[in-house]
Amino acid sequence: MKLALLGGKIVTPFRIVENGGVIIIGTKIYEIGKAQDVKIPNDCQVIDVSGRIVTPGFVDLLVHGGGGYGFADPTGESIKKVSRYFLEHGSTTVLASLFAKPEELLLNDLKRIADYIEANSATNIHGIHMEGPFLNKELKGAMNESYLWKPSVKGWHKLWEASRGHIKLMTIAPELPGAIEVMREAANCGVVLSIGHSMALYKDIELAIDNGAAHVTHMFNAMRPFHHRNPGVILSSLLRNELKIELIADTLHVHPAVMEFLLKVKGANGIILVSDSIRAGGMHEGEYEFADQKVFMKEKKAYLEDGTLAGSTLTLNKAIKNMVETANAKLTDAVRMASLNGSKVVAREHKVGILSAGRLADIVVLDKNYDVEMTILHGKIAYQKTKAVKTKIPQPVLHKET
Repeated sequence: MKLALLGGKIVTPFRIVENGGVIIIGTKIYEIGKAQDVKIPNDCQVIDVSGRIVTPGFVDLLVHGGGGYGFADPTGESIKKVSRYFLEHGSTTVLASLFAKPEELLLNDLKRIADYIEANSATNIHGIHMEGPFLNKELKGAMNESYLWKPSVKGWHKLWEASRGHIKLMTIAPELPGAIEVMREAANCGVVLSIGHSMALYKDIELAIDNGAAHVTHMFNAMRPFHHRNPGVILSSLLRNELKIELIADTLHVHPAVMEFLLKVKGANGIILVSDSIRAGGMHEGEYEFADQKVFMKEKKAYLEDGTLAGSTLTLNKAIKNMVETANAKLTDAVRMASLNGSKVVAREHKVGILSAGRLADIVVLDKNYDVEMTILHGKIAYQKTKAVKTKIPQPVLHKET
C-alpha cells in the first residue's frame, strides 16, 4: 500500500514542518518533507490533510480498558474492543494493563492477552503492564486490597511464565518485604520496573534504582505525600534522572499548575503521558466496575464509593490538548511525551515515536481541537473518522519511482 499525506502540520515531534508531506510505502515511512518537495510514487493514494496536525502514533503504557470493555474481562473479544477504541483515539502502541486478582484468575488474564498478541501481528497491543499485584495496601488506590499478593520470586515466575514473556512493565512497591528480590528477577527478564502504590522512602528508592527501577507510575497518585524531612517517591521522582514519570494529564489526577511544574522540573524528556483509562472511558455517566468494586463515572471522573479516583476516562489526544492548553507545554513537547518517550520505555524508539524515513508508519491525524480524524497503523488506515479526501495533484509534481 502507498499513501501520501499532504498539506498538514507535521510534528516530528522535535520540530514542526508546515505544509508537510509524508510518503508511506508498505509498513514504513519512505519520505518526509515539504509537500511540494516529496516525491509521490505511482499508484499512490493521496490524502489532503491541510489544516490538520500529523503526529507519530501515541504510545500508552497504562491502559486498563475503554469503550465499555477491559483487558481483565474473561474474553478475547474484549481485548479486540479495547484495541479498537484506542486506535480510534490515536494510540498505536498500547500496553494492556492488569490489576491484582486471585492467582488463578490473574494467570488466566495473562495467558489470554499473550494468546491475543501472538495471534495478531498487526495490532496496537504491544505487551502487558502489570499494575501489581505486589503493591502496598496502605496506598492501594482503587486496587482491591484483598487481591494484593505478598512479593515472592515464586509468585513472579508464575506471572512471567503465564505471560510467555509479554510483560514489558511492572508496577511494584519496593519497600515491601521480598520486593527487591522480585525486582531483581524481573529486571533480569528484561522487564522495566515502575515504582507505584508505594510508601517507599528515599533510601528505599535508591536501592530500587540499583535493582531495576526506571519508571514511576501515575505521578503524585498512590504515593506518600511530599515531606521535606522525610522524602519518599515524589522527591526521588523529581530528583533522580534515572526515573521517568508517568502523568495522567486529565487535570483531575494532577492540577494543571502541578502539570506545568513537572514539565519545568523533569523536562519533556522525563515525562510520559498515560491515560490509565478504565472500561468507563468513552462511555456515558453511570455505574461500572473495577477489580470487583463499584465505580461511578460522572463528568468524566471515575471514582469508588468512598470517592477514591479509579483510573480515568482520558485518551492521549486529549492529554496533549490539556498539556498545551492548561500547562503551557509546547506542542512538540506534548506530542513527544505522548509518543517517543513511551516508545523508549518499551525499547521501540528505533521503530515508532518519531516521524522519519525508515520508521514504522504509525501516524495520527488530528483536527485543530485535537480530535483524531485518522489513525494509520503499520502503513494501513486503521481508523478514519470521515472518508479520505483523494487529492488530484498537478502532473508536474508527480515523480516516477526509481
